[in-house]
Amino acid sequence: MDKKDPESDTSALGCVFSGGWTLLSLPLWIAAFALLVVSTMWTSRLFAVALICLLPVPLNLLHWRRTSRKIAAGLLLVAGSSALLVCKQQAQKAPGTQEDAARLVHHENFSGLFGIANLVAEVDQFALRSYVMAATNPDLSWQRASDLRRITNDLYRDLSLDPQLSSLPSLLGSTYREMLGLKSSPGSLFTYIPSSSSSGEPGKKIAIVLLHGSLGNFQGSWLLWKKLADSTGVAIVAPTFATGKWSQERGREAIAQARDFCIQHPDIDEERLVLAGISEAGIGVLHEAAVAPREWEKLLLISPLIEQQTINSQPFIDGWRDRKAMIITGEQDTSAYGKSIRAAQVTMESFEMRLTTHHLPSGDPFLFLSEWSSVQKLIQPWLVKP
Repeated sequence: MDKKDPESDTSALGCVFSGGWTLLSLPLWIAAFALLVVSTMWTSRLFAVALICLLPVPLNLLHWRRTSRKIAAGLLLVAGSSALLVCKQQAQKAPGTQEDAARLVHHENFSGLFGIANLVAEVDQFALRSYVMAATNPDLSWQRASDLRRITNDLYRDLSLDPQLSSLPSLLGSTYREMLGLKSSPGSLFTYIPSSSSSGEPGKKIAIVLLHGSLGNFQGSWLLWKKLADSTGVAIVAPTFATGKWSQERGREAIAQARDFCIQHPDIDEERLVLAGISEAGIGVLHEAAVAPREWEKLLLISPLIEQQTINSQPFIDGWRDRKAMIITGEQDTSAYGKSIRAAQVTMESFEMRLTTHHLPSGDPFLFLSEWSSVQKLIQPWLVKP
């Protein structure tokens, strides 16, 4: 009678483990090879190599009695761990100090600063995300996704030359945690306090509390708003909340943390706080404006998503009658979301809100990235005017 090979892995437990690990690791395999292909930074490629080396190691445990498998597993483990260690060393960036013009202010999840979002360069994260968004979002064409990659490549090239911003860690970890279904919580604040002064109380600055959209609180946007701050003297305070669903539980807590920072900062005029939101954050801006209208001087909405019921609510109408807001959007936007902006404009003007609206020729869903120079020129005079 033939004897069963003791080194075989045909046991039920082995089959379950092998099949289970293959299914669980498949998305990681796909992500690793995709990252290897689309990356422009060597650290991102090295992280992809680390994944490719480490993912097969558990399967080698099924053949551990074989010398060849031991050698292969050992080599893969050493190579993958070494690559991962190098990536981690490159990711050890400091959040800055109180003396720094640009810094991160921690409230929760400080360890998240050094998570996986810092092991892969943000420019390569966006390259990978652009393909995923084009494949899953019917409103984003492959051409628009290609344009997004081109814009972000240029943006992050400029950011790498800015010593104040390039030394800061990424805050996109919370964005990915929400994508995985984990509970959202307020993250760190990005703050930039320029040395120049803006109009207002002597020695005090106007501050923009900036709510990010679904792309997250990413470093590339910091560079754009820093340019606005340097040209106007306003302070930038950008809280972090996962994918920018600010009206959800704990979203207002993140906004409150940003406002408290402004109140406590000696160089910021707490009476001149502008609440701004991009894309999906428009819902959060209007919700916050309805709940606490007297805490904000103006509202700034860029390509916003808008919930009409918030604008129609009596607290919003009473709180913002004869007060200022600006909306910047694309002229070519004929989608339902574009129609909601036009409906909101009519409603705001009906109760005598002092609304300034600009429709740029572009219909780009990432208007603030592709048309930033035009957006900045529109914001500057409106921002500093009482």
